[in-house]
Amino acid sequence: AAFSLDYVRLGSSLSTFRFQLPWILMLCGVLRVFITAAGVTDKCARVPSLINSFSCGNGNDREQQHLVQFIVSSEAGFYISNVRVSMGMVMKFMYLWSVVLFAIVGKGLSKM
Repeated sequence: AAFSLDYVRLGSSLSTFRFQLPWILMLCGVLRVFITAAGVTDKCARVPSLINSFSCGNGNDREQQHLVQFIVSSEAGFYISNVRVSMGMVMKFMYLWSVVLFAIVGKGLSKM
């Protein structure tokens, strides 16, 4: 909503861009945090297969399987408000905000 109001208030595109730059940088920072969090979750999802690939050699397969099951059932990863942040969720977030941004920019450009 802030983007569309700024296009109506400010006539020139250069002053609009200067006014919008902090919002754009903040959105890029939030996106970077989400991508990093999704990377942590993806790395945590690969830990059980890494541990399962180790061979202890002395018949400790049962203990190793218990450890792998514990890691799988703990669902380690990065959570925001009890929602696991995955790369798919980040991509949906990016798609949604790009559609919103293009709609607002298109609406702002059509009024010029």
